[in-house]
Amino acid sequence: MENAVTRIQYDEAYVKAMHLPREISDLLLVEGVPQFRDEGNDLLGVHFRSMPERGLIQVQRDDGFTTLLPIGYEWEEKSALFGVETGTGAVYSVEASSGEHGLINTSLVRFLEFLQRYAQFIENFSEVHEPSVMTLEEAQAKLAAFQRGELTPGKKKGHVSGRKEAINELRAFFAEQDPGSLSNEKAWWSLVLEQLEDGLL
Repeated sequence: MENAVTRIQYDEAYVKAMHLPREISDLLLVEGVPQFRDEGNDLLGVHFRSMPERGLIQVQRDDGFTTLLPIGYEWEEKSALFGVETGTGAVYSVEASSGEHGLINTSLVRFLEFLQRYAQFIENFSEVHEPSVMTLEEAQAKLAAFQRGELTPGKKKGHVSGRKEAINELRAFFAEQDPGSLSNEKAWWSLVLEQLEDGLL
């Protein structure tokens, strides 16, 4: 899977101005940030992109202002931006219109690790619908067998069993590795887990 992943590199001048931890600046400038995809789409709408034209983002917190380096957006650039915090390398989501922001992960490395874990979950528990190709004779024979009661309509795959336990494991992993990621029920990862539990993802 890793080989097929595109890696995004960022603008050197902006990254160096952020005084980020070494592993994070190396990730942005040398290794590149992996762009995870699920069935051809950006995973969870997370699209990484170097955005030097946007400049740095200033956001206000309880203890004053902090600066974020935009590293991408969620679904579309006009909705929410992802930013890495100066000094710490923590990842925030910032509403493009209101400027409201919230912590996603305390480190870009953790954010990528959590996305990888989520991608693995989806790979293990998503329903796979592959079209079957049959000749006319095969289709007629199958229909006749169905009408005789020899076949029953397809049931959901056994993937669903164990899904709830896997979500609980995912939640436990997130809480252990980065407690700040689940700091409240409106936190980015809290909402992702809630949607998984509700079967919306």
